Amino acid sequence: MSLGALTLENRFVRLRPFVAGADRPELYALAERAPEIFRLWSHRGPGDWVGEWIEAIRKRTESGTMIPFAVTRPEDGAFLGITSFLDPSEGNKSVEVGMTCYAPEAQGTVINPSCKRLLMGHAFEDWGARRVQYQVDNRNERSKAAVLKLGAKLEGVLRNHKTLPDGFVRDTAFFSILDTEWPEVKARLDARLPADVAARA
Repeated sequence: MSLGALTLENRFVRLRPFVAGADRPELYALAERAPEIFRLWSHRGPGDWVGEWIEAIRKRTESGTMIPFAVTRPEDGAFLGITSFLDPSEGNKSVEVGMTCYAPEAQGTVINPSCKRLLMGHAFEDWGARRVQYQVDNRNERSKAAVLKLGAKLEGVLRNHKTLPDGFVRDTAFFSILDTEWPEVKARLDARLPADVAARA
């Protein structure tokens, strides 16, 4: 099985393919309603930064370096954010989970562990991943804590790793989960979810 666009779902969240054109208004609405959730991720400056972000998603999706998902509520399809597989390597069986932003009402809830359970379960169990990676801006303490809570291991911090659109040169923290670690990580995630969610994930 490939990591191609598909729908993943449990009781609390549905991950469906993000479509740059159709989902454009949803992302604009989210950015307007809660711009602070994009602050560290987008490094927004003047101009149509949301449009530039959507165009980057479209190009990366077409090139195969990104598989984006719209995070939605199963019962009514409400748009709660976006998350993605990044830079999948069939030869190395490695992939990154990233470009994740959630609406304020989804933060600190069952949404994030539900999403990660679905994404990593698909990567490790269906695709046969040997490594799932996370990159986090080293300033983003909230995201780093969330990745550690998943059970990922901090591998280190690359200094002056990326120059951002606003000119800031950031350090990047790298985390990973290996296939040999997935059973324990999966058990930790399942313990954070109601039993029926874990069983259907």
